[in-house]
Amino acid sequence: MTAYLQRYNVGRRLGVAFGILILLSSLLVATGLITMANARQQFDFIVLDRMAKIQIGNGMLDANSSILIALGTYAMATSDELNNEALSTIKAQRQRYNELRAKLDTLPSSEEGRKIRAEMDARRAISGKINDQVMALAAQNDNTPAQALLSEKARPATIAWQDKIRELVTRQEGQSQQAYADAVASMNRGKLLIISGGIAVVVISSLLAWLITRSLTQPLARATKAAEAIANGQLDNNVESDAKDETGRLLRAMRGMQTQLQSLLTAQSDMAKRHDDGQVSFRIDATAFPGDYGRMAKDTNTLVASHLAVQTNLARIMGRYAIGDLSESMDRLPGEKAVLTQTMDEVKANLSAMNHEIKQLAQSAANGDFTARGDADRFQYDFHVMVDSLNQLMATADGNLQSLSSLLQSIAAGDLTARMSGEFKGVFAQMRDDANATAAQLAEIVGRIQHSAISINSAASEIAAGNQDLSQRTEQQAANLEETAASMEELTSTVRQNAEHARQANQLAIGAASVASQGGEIVSKVVGTMSGIEASSKKIADIISVIDGISFQTNILALNAAVEAARAGEQGRGFAVVASEVRTLAQRSTAAAKEIKSLIDDSVERVAEGSTLVHTAGSTMAEIVASVQRVTDIMGEISAASQEQSAGIEQVNTTVTQMDETTQQNAALVEEATAAARSMEEQAVQLTQAVSVFKISDDSTRTPRSTTPVAAKLSVIAGRTVAAAKSPVRQAAAPKRAVAAGASHDASDWQEF
Repeated sequence: MTAYLQRYNVGRRLGVAFGILILLSSLLVATGLITMANARQQFDFIVLDRMAKIQIGNGMLDANSSILIALGTYAMATSDELNNEALSTIKAQRQRYNELRAKLDTLPSSEEGRKIRAEMDARRAISGKINDQVMALAAQNDNTPAQALLSEKARPATIAWQDKIRELVTRQEGQSQQAYADAVASMNRGKLLIISGGIAVVVISSLLAWLITRSLTQPLARATKAAEAIANGQLDNNVESDAKDETGRLLRAMRGMQTQLQSLLTAQSDMAKRHDDGQVSFRIDATAFPGDYGRMAKDTNTLVASHLAVQTNLARIMGRYAIGDLSESMDRLPGEKAVLTQTMDEVKANLSAMNHEIKQLAQSAANGDFTARGDADRFQYDFHVMVDSLNQLMATADGNLQSLSSLLQSIAAGDLTARMSGEFKGVFAQMRDDANATAAQLAEIVGRIQHSAISINSAASEIAAGNQDLSQRTEQQAANLEETAASMEELTSTVRQNAEHARQANQLAIGAASVASQGGEIVSKVVGTMSGIEASSKKIADIISVIDGISFQTNILALNAAVEAARAGEQGRGFAVVASEVRTLAQRSTAAAKEIKSLIDDSVERVAEGSTLVHTAGSTMAEIVASVQRVTDIMGEISAASQEQSAGIEQVNTTVTQMDETTQQNAALVEEATAAARSMEEQAVQLTQAVSVFKISDDSTRTPRSTTPVAAKLSVIAGRTVAAAKSPVRQAAAPKRAVAAGASHDASDWQEF
């Protein structure tokens, strides 16, 4: 179907489709108008004819009813005012009836309707005559006959008249309902027809729209897809079409465009391949392409030739620069090509500047000036790195040579702590290691000498100070030994007396310990007895509790027996008496058990308190026994210590005598040690002065030390020692004077000795 539609132009297809839709819509509208006209006719007939007749009939019924009521009022014995009002009502309602009847005749009627109207008029004539007779009798005040005539003839005649009117109204109502049903049926048929026609129009419209849309969208989608693919550079699209409409012609036109583009692209690819193969003179044949395609090929040839010319010139100039010939410059190119000219000018300028910097640095290094530096900020990237590397080379050489020179200057000035520090590489690292090793060896040698001189000097000073201190101690020791001998005699006597007293106290403590131990055993037995009494009391309390429970259960059983005896009547009277007695005895037993339990509980509490006190007394007695035992042990230790002290005092007396002899010998040794110390200190001072010119550490100084204070000190010590050595017997013979001279010393002298 799509291929059939594509045989015709889009305008003809749309015209036919819209013509069919307009025709169907017109038929649908005409059908709706006819249906609505029929319904309108039916409703007009109901409203203008049927409803009018129903309204007239109801009015006639209402007029008849009013006449009948007024006639009854007039036939009754009433006042003139009411009679006149009734007559006015009768006249007015008769006039109203006549008007409605005349209006009814103006409306069309069927044969059956006309018969009903004739019957209705006949009955009206009969009722009117009877009503006139009633009114005549009432006018003559013959109310009773009038009422009788009203009841017997006038009322039935009026009712028969109204029945005929109701028949007319009922017939009109039935015809109105039928007409309404016909109108509704007609509208339903029209509605169904409109809906069916609308659905048919929608289906046909949808079908036509789908067919026409498909006949347009499929080729247009192909054309759009092909155009998008061509725009994306894809030129192998299937755009074949046999359609004779506008979309077919569009696809065939796109096929021709795609073919031309493929040919042009093939020609450009062929030219690119030939240029890659080295045939740069090859060009596209512009005459093989029509119109603007030929112009595109010609412009491509021109563009390629222009770029080849510029590249050839660039290659030639770069070749000159590569061999160091910077005399030639790039041609001035126009427009955006001026970037190439500017770039080549910058290359030439940078190469010239680099050449200048290298020459300058090489000349400075040859002249021994390593402080010269190149201007690296003038260059970028690798040129900047090259100049910066040359500056780093000059700085490294300059820094290494400066460090070596500083080290040699420090060693010449006597500073052996100087070292070459920092990062050194290659031969500079070897120079640093050798120079630092030389300085370290020198510092180690001089340091050993200084250390030995300082050690000797320190040892000599310590020996001199020791000799002086030894002399002072020797004098003091001689005085203290005499005083110690006298004190030891008194101490020996006191210690012996203390040892005897300690022995006696030890015997007494042993007796007290035995008595306390016996008391502790008795208290322990009392504690055990009280514990047994407390346990027995608790058991008695438990037994009383059991008896109390048994009494309570017996009371309950007696109560139950009394209840059962009461149920048994006369036969259980004797059993009831026995149960009552048993209950009485159970209650007495319960009361007695409670009293005994109270007494036992009180006894248990008192026994518990006594047990607690006995336990406390037992603990106290145990502590007393332990304390007495500890006292006994301490007294034994004191007695043993007193015996040991007595033996120790005897040994101390012997030792004091030996110390006195040793003190006399020490005095002779002091003089010899003093002379040796003086000689050693003089040699150490001379050695220190010889090596003080060198500095081997950061905190060392090179100031020569003076020997005058040390020599003077040694002279004083030596003189004092010689004097002491010459009179050892006199010092030993006069201890009282030595003690008096050393009275200023505190008790620490004795502790140190």
